[in-house]
Amino acid sequence: METTFDPKKTALLVIDMQNDLAKTGPDYFAPLYQMVQSNNVIENFIKVVNGAREKGLPIIHIKTVHRKDNADVVPTVTDFMLQGLVPKETPPILIEGTPGADFIEELQPATEDYVVVKRRSGAFYNTDLDLFLRTRGIDTLLLGGVVTNGCVENTLRGARERDYHVIVLSDCCAAVVAQAHDHAINNVFPGLGRVRASDDVLKAIK
Repeated sequence: METTFDPKKTALLVIDMQNDLAKTGPDYFAPLYQMVQSNNVIENFIKVVNGAREKGLPIIHIKTVHRKDNADVVPTVTDFMLQGLVPKETPPILIEGTPGADFIEELQPATEDYVVVKRRSGAFYNTDLDLFLRTRGIDTLLLGGVVTNGCVENTLRGARERDYHVIVLSDCCAAVVAQAHDHAINNVFPGLGRVRASDDVLKAIK
């Protein structure tokens, strides 16, 4: 299938690759850390970031932050919560100004990169991401990160609502639940954009 795009109109989104989510944090996220490792998410992302930087693609690092008192977090009632599959109270993670909210060491933004700070799942919600992209003539997004069926999926949906072409980096994503990751990659994302491995995208960039 087609894996072509115009690098001059393409940007790379690195979503929520922060310490609390991709490396350390509450035990609740242990399966997420394990999938980050088993999918080689960090190593694959490094290759894509380097390839994108060599070709001059804008690289946008997305990060989620919350207040220390969690006043900006609303624990929405869900069936998973009622079944005890997720905590009723959000763990104290991604607190602004703490090491846990920082980007992981391997994917620190370069001086020329752009950083978008958000307080909700989708990277387009109440941020200037869309403005940044449109002023640079971007019409295609490469994206990956954590969590596959959370912030990655919601950002993808936000991109499609704004008429961007999207390519999801399948081996640069991870989730808390393996089945949820697989469902998004195999059943949800192909209906919203293209799903490609990092090596395929690197070939297209070069």
